[in-house]
Amino acid sequence: MTGLLIAGPALGVTALTLKAADGDHSALDTALSTATGFLFLLAGAVAHVRRPANPIGVLIALAGVALFLEDLQFTRDPVLYTIAVPLRAASSPVIAHLVLAFPHGRLRTRGERLLVAAAYLVVLGSGVVGLLAGDDPRDLLAIRPGPGGAFADRALALAATAISAGVVVVLLYRWLTGRLPQRRLLSPVVAIALLGALTSGAGTALGDGHPLSEPLLQVYRILFCLWPLAFLAGVLRARVGNAEMIRLLLERDGSGLAALVQDDEVWKDSRSIDALDAAAGLVLDNQRLTAELEQRLAEVRASRARLVAAGDDERRRLERDLHDGAQQRLVSVVLLLRMTGRRYGDDLPPEVRALLSGSVDELQTAITELRELARGIRPAILTEAGLVAAVRSLADRSPMEVALSVGTVPRLDAAVEATAYFVASEALTNALKHAETDHVGVRITTEGAELRVEVTDRGVGGASLDGGTGLAGLRDRVEALGGELTVSSGPGGTAVHAVIPLGETP
Repeated sequence: MTGLLIAGPALGVTALTLKAADGDHSALDTALSTATGFLFLLAGAVAHVRRPANPIGVLIALAGVALFLEDLQFTRDPVLYTIAVPLRAASSPVIAHLVLAFPHGRLRTRGERLLVAAAYLVVLGSGVVGLLAGDDPRDLLAIRPGPGGAFADRALALAATAISAGVVVVLLYRWLTGRLPQRRLLSPVVAIALLGALTSGAGTALGDGHPLSEPLLQVYRILFCLWPLAFLAGVLRARVGNAEMIRLLLERDGSGLAALVQDDEVWKDSRSIDALDAAAGLVLDNQRLTAELEQRLAEVRASRARLVAAGDDERRRLERDLHDGAQQRLVSVVLLLRMTGRRYGDDLPPEVRALLSGSVDELQTAITELRELARGIRPAILTEAGLVAAVRSLADRSPMEVALSVGTVPRLDAAVEATAYFVASEALTNALKHAETDHVGVRITTEGAELRVEVTDRGVGGASLDGGTGLAGLRDRVEALGGELTVSSGPGGTAVHAVIPLGETP
């Protein structure tokens, strides 16, 4: 490609100079032929930059170089003329090759390959015959001057017509049977090829003496000059199509990955394909990271739920140890002290009797506090009778008026019941200590697969999840079960609302 872009402009300037000096060509013809060659070079360079792996850019630029090589036959230098004669129709097979290879850069069928090979052989072969049998004095290789040159010209014209017709037929068939992306790319090329064939054929059929012959040939030259722009339009249109695919991929909402099916008829754009690959890679990476994050989140939730369950198990164990161990020992000591007072009471000094009575009272207080502590860890009624009975017992012991509203609440998972109970207990305790109110409402219901616990008061407000460790710890416990704890507090009172998934019913 670099060699073509270096040699092409030099040949173009040379061809322009030779054709202008020949004197047999109009200024319009000279300008159009030169512009056509340079437009082919420009279009080939752009195509190569857009798709360096696709040989179509080289073919487009080669067509421009071939056009300039044809004009070297107008030289007066015998050596240059001898070199140029076999190449006097060099652009015909190259353009046939270009049209059949567009847009993917290769010949797909055996018929296309045979057609292009025939074009190269006929054009170059007739050029060599014309060189050997020519009668021009500049021809250094003429072996036997005679009618061979005229025969070669006629053979070349017939072969070029046949090959052009075959190329147009293949191009039309490809356009008619192709899918929409292929048609969009081929439409400019097909349109100019058909119009050019019609105008050129009509001008040739009318003959040189007809007044419309020359205008039709000029129209053909203008259309031929626009042909490289048609190829360039195909390049740019293919790039826009790939950009649209990238945009469609990037606009996915994350619910799934789009499946992109590449059509071989669509001209590959290496930079667009790279961008598409990068975009698809980003989507895949995002989905993989999202899946990993969801898995980690599920593991964290499961871990927190196991911690809550382990904490409840430890509470029950501690409750049993307090009830069956320390509490029973204290009760035994109280009984021993009472038995000692009854048996030796009359013989004991008053001071000793007073000490025994005081010790019994202190031990009774310790037992009561120990029972309250065990009940606060996990009341036995919660395990035996369920959430509703435990909350009702909690309300009965409260010094405030508690309006309890309970729906149909069945026995639930132990962790759910314990969490709901502690939410109600903590909210009642906070209302008693800080709300400065004597009325609290407690509402417990099940809605769908959720348990809802709501504790409201009409106190002074000021409660916050960040204001202490009690509510914050409850929030962590509720969230560990997949639920949510909210606190709304203001001058009109406080509302603690917990929503807990029901979990598995025991």
